[in-house]
Amino acid sequence: MLIDENLIVLNAECKDKAEVIELIASAFEKAGKLNDRKDYIKAVYDREAQISTNMGDGIGMPHALDKSVKEVGLSFVRLNQPIVWDEETKENPVRIVFGIAVPESGGDTHLRIIAKLARKLIYDEFKEKLFNVKEKEELLSLIQEATEGAIL
Repeated sequence: MLIDENLIVLNAECKDKAEVIELIASAFEKAGKLNDRKDYIKAVYDREAQISTNMGDGIGMPHALDKSVKEVGLSFVRLNQPIVWDEETKENPVRIVFGIAVPESGGDTHLRIIAKLARKLIYDEFKEKLFNVKEKEELLSLIQEATEGAIL
């Protein structure tokens, strides 16, 4: 399963990107989706060094395609307060973060997941639901519908 309630965190108290990425990595580790949490975090930062994963509109999508990942996973974190994601996008703080983990052998799976989410994120109604949903079950349903078919 790409995402379940254990990979969803609502109302997170993180002060910066490092805390968010650590939270995501820990959730993936607890869910059995990682071979190595520290290597996954390093892979996410290596990817971040290429170009920011701040998508705008308060949404970030850090991801890694790496040998540290055992099984494809998607996590969702909604922060209580927006954070500056990085210096180049500091005028667009992030409040919602989709973390993506894909094994090295996963090909373009991460791109399919990002594309599926991006197709839904163009709609203000969908974004509003993400920012305001109260229950994990409802959020899980929204995300599962949005990402249907992303994993072949």
